[in-house]
Amino acid sequence: MPNILRSVIILVIILSFAAGCGERMTKEQMFALAEKYETEDSYESAMKTYSKIVKKFPDSEMADQAQYKIAYIYSNNLNDFEKSVESHKLLLEKYPESKYAVQSLFMIGFIYANNIQDLDKAREYYKKFLETYPESELVSSVQWELDHLGQDINEIEFLNREDDAQKEGVAK
Repeated sequence: MPNILRSVIILVIILSFAAGCGERMTKEQMFALAEKYETEDSYESAMKTYSKIVKKFPDSEMADQAQYKIAYIYSNNLNDFEKSVESHKLLLEKYPESKYAVQSLFMIGFIYANNIQDLDKAREYYKKFLETYPESELVSSVQWELDHLGQDINEIEFLNREDDAQKEGVAK
């Protein structure tokens, strides 16, 4: 009888261990799951999964992308611009060499200017962008944003001329 009991205990331990290992996902599997949640508009689940990637695999090549996706979801899907800015700042802090750092720094300025309406912060981050990434393809966009900071889109002269030209073309 003791041998049967011991065998059962060992079998239970092995099965428990195997079940525990089966629940562990690779960073690639987790990322695919997060993207699936995103396509299903399950943004909270997507962000939780992206956050797990950042937490469990902070030094992986996917952690910075997961952090960027969190910031993206906050701004584009949940309209929580403060949290989006925080998430972009976290990316810059944790992954300053990331290929997503350029976009994150731009987005901080953009969100401050266009969503939060904090023009001083927008100016600060746009200037920081120009100092940090003077060779970026986004420089002209940043400079345009700085030049038109705080202006209503209807106040920008060349845009009005383009609208007038389009209206005239339609009228003909």
